[in-house]
Amino acid sequence: MSRFVDLLKDHRPLICDGAVGTELLSRTTRADQCLDNLNLTHPDLVREVHLSYIKAGAQIIETNTFGANKIRLAAHGLADSAREINTAGVRVAKEAAGDDVLVAGSIGPVGKLLEPYGTLSLEEVREAFSEQAAALKDSGVDVIFVETMADLQEAGAAVEAAKSTGLPVVAQMSFAQEGRTMMGVDPATAVQTFCELGADVVGANCGTGFYDMLSVVREIIAATDRPVIAQPNAGFPQMVDGRLVYMSSPAYMADCAKQFAELGVAIIGGCCGTTPDHIRAISEALRR
Repeated sequence: MSRFVDLLKDHRPLICDGAVGTELLSRTTRADQCLDNLNLTHPDLVREVHLSYIKAGAQIIETNTFGANKIRLAAHGLADSAREINTAGVRVAKEAAGDDVLVAGSIGPVGKLLEPYGTLSLEEVREAFSEQAAALKDSGVDVIFVETMADLQEAGAAVEAAKSTGLPVVAQMSFAQEGRTMMGVDPATAVQTFCELGADVVGANCGTGFYDMLSVVREIIAATDRPVIAQPNAGFPQMVDGRLVYMSSPAYMADCAKQFAELGVAIIGGCCGTTPDHIRAISEALRR
């Protein structure tokens, strides 16, 4: 039995970290660089972000590998470095985590549309996810998080690749304000597909802030008896002095987290715009 599965049996929600990408962008000067490649070029910076979330109370940290599949990395000329980048991402996260914090291998979307809406074949996508999942598993993650998915076919391919490693799998889609993904997938359909594929935890991340995600989470809970995860954005961003700033305060997010916990959500974290201060407030609110 894995440590992740054992911790899920605890009645209190597990606290996940917040946005890794947002934090890295706030600490770098180039917004156009490949954030995943920072695992190789600036590992100390990535480690610093992980440690800031651990100090804030995160029990699970996600690797800086959200876009580290070879299809997405190809835009930066790094397709052949996918395994190396994932391996480095896990190494840095495990160095920060030590023995007490779980490391989740992050798998995000490939960044392009699949056929018939785009040019990518399902087989190409499966190959990319399989390579990434294997690298994450071989490097020693405790669990794999499939996240921010909009296309159910793509999400299914990622979950299948993750499940093939034998590790626990958390499957999440990104729902917009109207309660569907960009590709029109509703929560109940997503949950049914994920459960059929063997996902251990299902839920939602990114897409919206707390208010809109709350209704999505209720639909997910009604559709399954699997543990549920919720990782909303810190509200909707506004442009301030040339930078996108997410407007939800740590205190507001902490109140939101308590509402998720009352619904029975098993894992609570944050996505875009969520900082260590937000996670600290959430952790303190849920540990009272």
